[in-house]
Parts: sequence; structure tokens; C-alpha cells
Amino acid sequence: MHIHRRWSGGSRKRLHRLFLLLGLAAGALAPAGLSGQQGTVRGVVRSESGVPLVSAQVLVVGTTRGVVTDGSGRFSLSDVPAGPAVLEAQLIGYETTRRELTVGSEVAVVDFVLRHAPLALDGLVVTGQGSAIERRRISTHVDVISSAEIEASPATRLDELLQSRLPSAQIRMTSGQAGTTSLIRTRGLNSVSSNSTPVIYVDGVRVDNLNTAATLSLSISGGRHQGAATSALADLPLDNIERIEHIPGGAATTLYGSDAANGVIQIFTRKGSMGPTRYSAETTIGFDTPTSEFHFFDRTKELLYRTGLTQSYRLGADGGTDRFTWNVSANARASESHRKEGENSSIGFRSGFSAQAGDRGRYDASLSFSQNEMPRFRNGNSGGYNSLWFVEGGRSFAFGFDNDIDALDDGEWNRLLDFVNRAEALQDYSVQVRRFMSSHAVSFDAPGNLTFRSTVGLDYRVSTEQAVTTNEFLIHTQSAPAGTSDRGSIQNYDRKFLGLTFDASAQHRLERGAWSVVSTVGGQVFRNEDEQVAYAAENVRDGSRTLVGAGTTTSSDYTSRVANYGAFAQTNLGLLGRYFLDLGVRVDRNSSFGESVGSQVYPKVGLVYDVTAEPALRRMLPESLVTQFRLRGNYGVAGNFPRPFANDRTVSFSSLGGDQAATFGQPGNDDLAPERTSTVEVGADLGLLSDRVTLGVSWYRALTRDALMNAPSPPSAGEGSQLRNVGEIENRGFEVQTTVVPVSRPGLRVAMNASFNTLKNEVLSTGGTPVFNLGGLSSRTIQAVVEEGFPVGYLRGPSATFNADGTLDEVDYLSYLGKPHPDYFGSFGTTVDIGGSLTLNATGDWQVGAQAHSFDRHFRFNYGLPGDDVPEAAVEEAGGPSRIWLDVFNLFVEDTDFVKLRTVGATYRLPESWAPGRFRDLRIGLQVVNPWSWAASTFDPETDLSGAIGQGAASVGGFNYSTDTHPRSFLFTFGMGF
Repeated sequence: MHIHRRWSGGSRKRLHRLFLLLGLAAGALAPAGLSGQQGTVRGVVRSESGVPLVSAQVLVVGTTRGVVTDGSGRFSLSDVPAGPAVLEAQLIGYETTRRELTVGSEVAVVDFVLRHAPLALDGLVVTGQGSAIERRRISTHVDVISSAEIEASPATRLDELLQSRLPSAQIRMTSGQAGTTSLIRTRGLNSVSSNSTPVIYVDGVRVDNLNTAATLSLSISGGRHQGAATSALADLPLDNIERIEHIPGGAATTLYGSDAANGVIQIFTRKGSMGPTRYSAETTIGFDTPTSEFHFFDRTKELLYRTGLTQSYRLGADGGTDRFTWNVSANARASESHRKEGENSSIGFRSGFSAQAGDRGRYDASLSFSQNEMPRFRNGNSGGYNSLWFVEGGRSFAFGFDNDIDALDDGEWNRLLDFVNRAEALQDYSVQVRRFMSSHAVSFDAPGNLTFRSTVGLDYRVSTEQAVTTNEFLIHTQSAPAGTSDRGSIQNYDRKFLGLTFDASAQHRLERGAWSVVSTVGGQVFRNEDEQVAYAAENVRDGSRTLVGAGTTTSSDYTSRVANYGAFAQTNLGLLGRYFLDLGVRVDRNSSFGESVGSQVYPKVGLVYDVTAEPALRRMLPESLVTQFRLRGNYGVAGNFPRPFANDRTVSFSSLGGDQAATFGQPGNDDLAPERTSTVEVGADLGLLSDRVTLGVSWYRALTRDALMNAPSPPSAGEGSQLRNVGEIENRGFEVQTTVVPVSRPGLRVAMNASFNTLKNEVLSTGGTPVFNLGGLSSRTIQAVVEEGFPVGYLRGPSATFNADGTLDEVDYLSYLGKPHPDYFGSFGTTVDIGGSLTLNATGDWQVGAQAHSFDRHFRFNYGLPGDDVPEAAVEEAGGPSRIWLDVFNLFVEDTDFVKLRTVGATYRLPESWAPGRFRDLRIGLQVVNPWSWAASTFDPETDLSGAIGQGAASVGGFNYSTDTHPRSFLFTFGMGF
């Protein structure tokens, strides 16, 4: 009830006003009525087990008439010409179905039952080709996440949603704090200078995908790259998404240019559907409880954590005519942090519409706004008081407590509890993000099977991070003596990102007998502007949240503007509907390239052979036995940008004696070019027993040439290091994904899916560049480094060996200790549909073959807590733990194999007879997030704070360092339509 009282004031009033405005907007957009009707067709689209299908397309064959099903699978088509007609229903992941009927003056009712077809090749996809094209024609695998999967997920951010749903990708949430960064790997690590996050588009507009700390940003850890940085993925709106498409880097991403080596994610939002205005409402309430299985001390949970209430509300409306459809939605969410202090909150609005312009043109638009507010908590070895290091790292001894907190008597425990409660309440670190996105697309179907399309849009994101450190906090945590009044401080970090996208293309389709040709040409311009300001104050009075009146103030700024210009051409040739050849090329120019580089050319070629389309083979192997069998292969090149200004020669200025002093800056590199990742991929897609068993297998080899590395200049030049194209990195592996449907009959369907991936990563060459650090601490301790002949970011540090009696034998201070990325990883899931009303689902993922270092366990040893990590004889010989702890890093590196259930849930659709009045589609759901996990390590292997050293730089992981693990959430949802 506590959070209800907090929401009953201003926040709830703002929420009511938001929903009131939404209702007024929906009423204004609602059509007054449909005129000139010749006939109306209504119905419901369901799966073979009876589940209503959302966002299925229902078309009148031979016309432009079409509609999309609503949240209960219903559709209504008006103004259908009287007489015989053929209706077609289609949805990605299902077999296209047609029904014949006669349209008259009475309303015709036609229902569809679509059969699941995971390898359905007639479905249209966009990603990888730039324009819509049938899946059977493309030479690589495209993962598609449907609207039903998105709505069933309890995820509140994009990377959480994609976790365990992209079979060829691995996504790890590196901190339990809301809105923080993740590690995303698709086909390994192909760069040591740039982050591995894919390029992301929303309705054709490229958006901010910064998934590392910004250049000027809040640091609440020992090193900025070890902290819980805020991610731009966390505030991408998830409402009203029709589908998500993902494609790995390499051949399929050539059309996206010099920053697509890590793959592409495309998000497509709904634009409404024809029919009367429909409303929907949904509320979710539940609680987040800490996961304590990875805590060393039993009392850590009671000391730092709580069970926090969470609630969210969503209201939406859509409708339209045959000329104009629209969709609007609003949402609000608030949750108590699973830490003892702090609340997370967010509000959002999204709208989309589609308008017919004449007989051949169409205008599609979308816009969204969101605001998120989140607290932050100190982590890592940040000095002074840090909650988890204080407790789990054994640092509490420095504050006058026995650091074996499970052994404290009641008096000492209560003293520790009071100290921590006050320290937690006095922490004041926060993040606020506001984001506005808009997309506008115009398409025109010209005579002669020629389609023109143009998209323009923007992504504008403003974030503010603030750290307020009061004198009271410093005194309480013993960082300042009693009576201190002049050491309070305020730090502010503002970042404004503006991304502009312009895309234009033309597609031509030609059918000539056995031949079919789909050709596309186009161009793209995108421009990113990143402006950052840091302003701080010292000697701030307690109670102030502004810099006015502070004793001293300082400021700094950072600005970058990057523009990319690209043009592409491709053609897809088909013969007899079973042989396909895909050819394409892209040319790019970018402001980050050196002056002598010029344009970059990225080619691709692909081959597809649909074996089951061979008449002779089809006669031998009936469709009921081998439904589909397709062979594919491709080769292509994609790239990674150099960081902004990396090609420029600079002079550094600093203050000296009240004047400016100039020194050598960056040497500059006129030959600086993007990294080029060439990918060879071969694979097969197989469907057996009417697609009751499907299998997709791919083998790939991705070779990054011209890898960007910070290479030293010749000693005679008297200059520092410079980013140069000198390296070579290889990734190779297998990708296997399968779906098995052991039961499929009316009223019951059981489907199980799984994926298995292998990964071999190696730095083939560094071009003579010395070993350098990507994360970790100093070279005397442990680091994630880059060295020729080893995996990217392998762990290097002191490794001790011992004699038979336990005494120290020798120490190798530059030893290989493990690697942060796994040899094998995958995902799994199960869905059970019962009677068209009850749906049960579960998702999870796993990994094997990676390692990470536990700083918490290492510090517990150093601070004298009981344990058998190091032989007792070696400790006694050295004179105590603090004399030997820097020599034994190998003893605190652990395997990070794990199996995790991500979600387990159930959704029940209530009978329609239970819905009063105009209400329909009543449903209730229960979801459990992070219900169970097993790990080989003593710490949570997913919470990994080894981030990028610089903005957008490589992030590899490998270190667990006083990091919050993710809470376990129990959520109840009630939704309805009316």
C-alpha cells in the first residue's frame, strides 16, 4: 500500500490527464461512420489450437483492400464489392490461408484457422533487403519476433525482450539496476575498438544505440568503465510493436553500410486497422524481490534489499476506414527499487497512422515520447562507502564493524543495520531520460510493378545524470570529520542526442515465364549529433540541488557530429521459383574517414536452392514428410566506424599558471578507414512432418580486416598512439535452431524450441601493436587484454602455483587466466496452447566455456574472512592474506557456465459470455521473471561490470565486482478490449 499512497498525488493526476487526452484524441480520430458500403465481411483469425491471432493481415485477393486483426483476432472489412471474392489471411510464422465467399448486402462471416509454419517462406520481411521481399528469396536467416510474443513478454526494455528470443545472439544484462547497459554479442566480437551492439531502426529510422557510458557521464564506481552506465536501449518504447526483425552481420547487412558488422534490428510499429474505434486497457501489478542465491552472507538480503511493489497501466485505441487507419497508446509505470531506497518511474505515448494518397500512394507515420526516471547506487571499488563492496567484499571492517556479518550478535547487528540504513537513505544518484522519435514514410506504386519509397525521421534523446553528495553523507560514512560543512558536491551530466535519417529507394518486380527479378536501388543519409555537458560544484550547502551559491564550480563539454552517405543497388533473380541469386553492392562515405580514404565499397552475393520445389523430388517425398528443404549460402562485407575525430591531428591545451599551455595531441591519420568484416555463411532450413519438426543450421566465418587498434607512433616521431587499421580478427561457428511440436490438434498444441551455437574467436594479427587493455584494473592485477593469437579481451594476470606442502612455488604475472565469452551458448522455450483460452510459456538460455574473475571473493580473502581459497601454508609463509593476495588472481577466476529460466507464465482468455456490454477480449496473466538459475560460479555470471573504457568502445566483460543481480519479479496482468 505504500506505493499507492505515493502515486495518489501528482503522479496519479498526471496519469489521469494523460489518459483523458488519449481518450479525446481517440474520439477525434474515430470515424463518424462508413459510407458507400457494398458489402461487409467480418470474422476471427485463430491458430489451429484456437488462440486468436493479433496483427494478422486479411486481404481481398486482387484488390488493395486489407485489414489487420485486433487484440482478439477479429477483423472487419467494409466496402467489399458485391459478388464472388477470395479472402486471404497471412501472418509471419503461419501458413497463408484463403477462403472463397460471396459478398452481398448482408454481413458475411468468415473465420480463418492458420497453421503454424515456422519456416513459412511466403511471408514478407524487410531486414536484409531494404524493401519487403519473400523470405524464400533471401540467402540468410532472419529472426522474427511477433506481436503476440512481444505482448506476452513482461520485459520493460528492448534487450530484455530479445533475451532468449534471438537464437543466434547472446544478451546479458550486466547489472540489476534499472536502465543500465547490457552485453550483446551476435557472432562473436569482431572489433576491439567499437561496441558489439547492433544497429537499431524503428519504422525505418536509425536510433541511438549507445550501450556504454557516455564520454561525460555519471561514475559511481572505481573506474568509469566498471560502473553501471545508462543504456540508450533501456528507454526505447515497447508499445504497439507489430514485429521485430533481426539479422546477423555480414552478407545480409550490406545495405546498412559502415556500421552494420554487428547486425541489424528493425522494429515495426502498428498503424491501426480498418473498422470502428476499438479501445484496449491493461494493468499489471506485482512485486520485485531480490535474488539472494549469489550472496556470500545470509544477512546481505536483509541489510540491503527489500521486496518492492511494481505497477503499470496501458490504454490504447485504434480504428480507421479504407483510406485512413490510426493507432494511439499511452502507458505509465512505477516500481519501488529492490534496493531499500529509490523508485523507478516511466510514462510514454505512441501513435501511428497510415493514409491512402490517391489510388497508388500511401503515407505512414509514427511518433512516440517517453520519460524515465531511475535511481543509481554505488558499485565496484568506488572508495568510501559502497553498499555491496562494504558488505559482500568484506570492507565493513574499515568502518569499525566485524566484517563476518553472519556472526554478529544482536547488538552489533542492529548497529550495522542502523548504519547501513542511514547510508543508503543519504545516497542521491539519479538518471532522467526523455526521448522523442518520429518517422514519416511515403510510398508510391507506379505502373509497371515499380514501387518508390522514402523515409525521413528523427530520434531525439535527452538524458540528465546527477550525483548529490552531502556533508551529512560524508560525515556518516566517515569520509569527513564531524562538523564538516564545506565538502558537499553536485555533479550534473547532460547529453543530447539527435539522429536524423533520410532513406529513398525504388523497387521493381519483373515476371517473365520461369524468371522473376526483384531489383532495388536507393540511397541513405543519416547524421548523428551528440552534445554533452558536465557541470559540477564543490562546497555546496546541504539541501541544495542546484549550483547556485556553491563555493567553486567547474564545467566541461563534448560535441560530435557524424554524417554518413550511402547508395546501394541489388537484384534478386529467381528461376522456376526454386533457384535464386542475390547480388548487391553499397558505397559509403563518412565524416569519420580520413581525407585520403574516399568511398568504401561493400559487396554481397547469395545463393538459394529450394530443394522441395523440385517436382521430381516432391513426387518422391510427400509434403507430409518433408515440408520444406532449402539450401543457402552467401558472402558479404559490412563495416564498423572509427570513433569521431579519430582521423584528425590535434593539439592539446591545458591550464598552467592561469594561462593556456599547448602540447602534442593526437597524431592524426589521413588513411583512417572503417573496419571491414567479410562473412561467409552456408546453411540449410528443413521442415519435416508438416512442419511439426523444423531445423535451421548455419556455419559462418567472419573475418575482420583493417581492425582498428591504438598503435604507437615511431619513437623518433615524439608522438603518442594513434588509431590505425592494422589488425585482423576471426570469428567462426555453427548456429543450430529447432522447433518441435509433439502435439498439435484442435484445442491443444505443444511447441518446444531450442538453439545451440558455437563460437571460436581469435585475434589473428595486431599489426605489431603491443598488448593493450580493454577492461579490468592495472597490469599488476588483472585485465581483459588484446594480444595476437588469443581471444579478444582474454583475462591476463598473476597466476600462482604451489608446492605439495601448500607453500608458494612461483608466480607468472602475465598469465592467461580465461576468457569472458563462451565456447557454446543457446536458448530454449516452450509454449502450450489449451483450448484457445489458456497459454503456458517458458523461456531460458545457457552458456558454457567462459570465465570471469570475482573481485568480491578476492577482497574477502584479502580482508581476512574465512575461506579455503589459498593454501594456508602459503598465507602463513607470506605473513598474511594482504601480502599474497595480488599474486593469486588465478585462484579467483571461475567458470561462468549457467542455465537460467528467464520467464515462466500463463495467460487465460475469459469466455466472451463473461464480458459485459461492449467489453471483450478479457484476459488475465501471471508471469514470473528470473524464477530459477543454476551457475557454476559463486557469483551471478550475468552481472558483469567490465564496460567500455571510452564511449562506444569495445565491452567484453570478465569481472564480477560488487554488482546488483536482477530481482525476481511476480506479475499479475489484467487486460480487456472494448
